[in-house]
Amino acid sequence: MMNTYPIRFLLMFAMLFAPISSLADVAPDPLSKGMTPTRKDSRVQMVSQEVVIHLDRKWCRVEADFVLQNRSRSAAIMETGFPTGYKDEVRDLRVWRNGKEVKTKSAVEHEIQESDKEAAVYHWTLWNMRFAPGEKVALKVSYLVKPRKNHDYLITPYRQFLGQIEEEAAGPAAAPEVVRVIDGMTSYSTGYIMVTGAEWHGPITDATVTFLHPHGAAAVRWLSPAANFTVSPSAIEYRFANIEPDFDVEVEFSEQPLPVEIALVKQAIGATKQSQGLVNHLHYLEVMQACLAAGNCGQSD
Repeated sequence: MMNTYPIRFLLMFAMLFAPISSLADVAPDPLSKGMTPTRKDSRVQMVSQEVVIHLDRKWCRVEADFVLQNRSRSAAIMETGFPTGYKDEVRDLRVWRNGKEVKTKSAVEHEIQESDKEAAVYHWTLWNMRFAPGEKVALKVSYLVKPRKNHDYLITPYRQFLGQIEEEAAGPAAAPEVVRVIDGMTSYSTGYIMVTGAEWHGPITDATVTFLHPHGAAAVRWLSPAANFTVSPSAIEYRFANIEPDFDVEVEFSEQPLPVEIALVKQAIGATKQSQGLVNHLHYLEVMQACLAAGNCGQSD
């Protein structure tokens, strides 16, 4: 337990836990309060955050830029930390303060959340930050984080009809078109925890979270929030202003472009007699395609 600094904050940039792999925002007191936001202890504001997540089935590359400002007339000294649920979930972590790389160290926290359950274990990368009165600091963090692979027993919004499709295709005479659809329904999940950012002094003035993928929005199979995003050929971007967030950002994605999967499902429907699961899945995909284009998927959650 670290107890050597008068004010301690954590930057929870990447945390993986069931049910979804997540990247996380800022919250107070890294080791004594654990992962649960509590009260605001200083007058340091997160003025802005710009987070870019490069989606990939093996490792997602994250580049996060923050502007922090001490709104107090007094200096602030902070211990800042990056937590993960498991030791190997994050790699190649680097931190820069005003363009200069920061020296970091490692620590382990055991947090008891319920008396009858084992303590949660978080591996941390820690570094120190000092703010002069009124000082504004540019903080940059980059790292790789492993997304959750959705397969076998994991049921997600996108995979909700998989069991029905498999049941209808059971037997040695399953159409190859159906087998291709089933084999292609592995997806990956990651996200960004916003709620801990509410623990800074005042609102976050400007915040963006952008998901990039070579297939752009065509890689997405589910996302939350379900609205207020914009789509470009290679990205989906959320932009927020003057928020004390009470929500998180999540995405489920596939390496197979959405139009390609829709075409494969249509072929599979034409090749089999029992196809209600495929029909349901096709409807889900077509609704997703339309709502992504419209920037509002409120009806597809």
